[in-house]
Amino acid sequence: MDGYGISVDFDGQQLVVQPKNALTKVALGRSRLVVTSADLVSVSMTRAGLFRNGRLDLVVRDERPCQLHFTRRQQADFEQLYRGLRSFCAGDATIPEVSSRESKQQPRPASAERSTGKSLLLRGSGWFGQEVVGESHYFQALRGLAGATSTGEREMTAQLRREPSNRHDRNAVQVLIEGRLVGYLPRESAVEYVTPLQAVEQSGKIAQCRARVWWRRGPGDFIASVSLDLAEPSVLFPINDVDSRSRHMFIPSGRSYQLTRESEHLDVLGPLMSRAQAQGKALVVASLRVLERSGPRSKSEVVVVYVDGREIGELTKQTSAKLSSIVRPLQEAGITCYADVVLTGNALAVEAKLNISPPEALPGDFVRQLQLAVRQA
Repeated sequence: MDGYGISVDFDGQQLVVQPKNALTKVALGRSRLVVTSADLVSVSMTRAGLFRNGRLDLVVRDERPCQLHFTRRQQADFEQLYRGLRSFCAGDATIPEVSSRESKQQPRPASAERSTGKSLLLRGSGWFGQEVVGESHYFQALRGLAGATSTGEREMTAQLRREPSNRHDRNAVQVLIEGRLVGYLPRESAVEYVTPLQAVEQSGKIAQCRARVWWRRGPGDFIASVSLDLAEPSVLFPINDVDSRSRHMFIPSGRSYQLTRESEHLDVLGPLMSRAQAQGKALVVASLRVLERSGPRSKSEVVVVYVDGREIGELTKQTSAKLSSIVRPLQEAGITCYADVVLTGNALAVEAKLNISPPEALPGDFVRQLQLAVRQA
């Protein structure tokens, strides 16, 4: 596949990067890059924005770090490459150890509240694709966060805080971990995230997200980097709340499923779109119920989707059959089943997609929580 000025080939065992011109050859720092599992120490990804290219940052053993750039059009291919390289790393025994204080995990779905007290856990993309800059100025703080191993990484929780008094950038966003400043969002990212973060602050909440801290130390040397798991700014948090007094569970995000019959519920969807943080896109938390629908010739069960108690659409029969095995047990136990829905459009036309893990992809810890909740009902 192609990146920005580079040709990339990855067969699951070896990564080969070939510059296409003299400029990218200089940027890559070599005429040809070949990386095996024993060579790759760390990989992180920065998504492409409206006015900037994305990139993969590779730390290769005994080599200086290198960057692979890509355009927004090439982003889907590079997201797949990033996931492959992360698995590539995870399968090799010589990659950075995980600190004994913190184990490597997949994104953790909340089975009850996604926010606790005054904190609001922002939605993520599922990987640590948002870079943090300026870490070299805060190595003292990062040394305290790093584990005892010479090389490793930890998954932690970061706080995002606007810094409007910053004399260099009034949109500056601090990244703090355990109360310590460890860097900032890049200037171009801060511009995109500052408005939703301001909305979080105005609601009296503290914005938090998942963070990955990577480090390498040697005799008289220490380097570290921080990356964040952040969704795009328009879907960082839902525009509605759930009834926290009722018994409920959030189903983990995973795949997108298109809703049907949205056009019949524009009286509900239109006002929701008017509350969107970004024009044309909004995230809502929806409840799911299995209901029987009567057709011209037969009856069938479908999963119906509600926002604030009002119907906004339903899933197809085929998708309903797949997801009802999650929804029905909770429904019969009197537990409300919640999941994220992304709305796109305007007051005249809205497309709704349910973001939810199918039964076969549910994390084991969530399945155990669901079974326990049903038994105790």
